[in-house]
Amino acid sequence: MPEIAFAVRGFLTVRHSPLRIPVRGSLVIQAEPGPGAFAGRLALDQSTVTRHVLGTSILAVVQITAESEVVGQVDREGRLFAAVAVGAVIDSLQVAGRTAISGGRCRTAQQAVVPLWSRPGFDLARGGRLTGRYCRPPFTGGGWITPLINLVAAGPGNAVAIDLIPTQRGAA
Repeated sequence: MPEIAFAVRGFLTVRHSPLRIPVRGSLVIQAEPGPGAFAGRLALDQSTVTRHVLGTSILAVVQITAESEVVGQVDREGRLFAAVAVGAVIDSLQVAGRTAISGGRCRTAQQAVVPLWSRPGFDLARGGRLTGRYCRPPFTGGGWITPLINLVAAGPGNAVAIDLIPTQRGAA
C-alpha cells in the first residue's frame, strides 16, 4: 500500500474559552487513493501559547502526543472518518513571569480519543480540513495549579480543526 504524507496545520480549542492551541506536525498514512480504510502515524510539534488574563501574562508550552495510530476510512461520498488516541503534557507554565509548572510532570491522567471527520468530497491526494470534538481527561501532576487547569481545560467541549496538506515523502 502506498504512503501518503501530509503536513498538519491547525488548532485545538479549549472548552469555555477562546483559547486556541496551535497544532503543527506531520501525518504519514498507508492508503490506496479513493474510498477505503487507512492507518498512519501522527507526529505533532510542541506548541507555545501566550495569553493575558486580567493583566497577567501566562505562557504555556504544551506537547500533544499521538498514543495510537490514526485509523480511519474514506467512504464513497468522500467523507473521511478517523480517530486517534492522544495524551497532553504541559511541559512548562509561567504566570506573571514565575514558573508554576516545569519538567513535564503535568499531563492528562489518560488518553483522549479524538474523532476526526471531513465534509463530503475529501480526497487523500488533495488533503483538506478535518474537524472533531472530544472530551479531554483531567490533568494530574501540576501541583497547586492542577485544579485550575482542569477547571479550564478538562471535560467535554474541546475541539480540533486541522488541515492536511499533501507533501512529498519526508518533506513534512
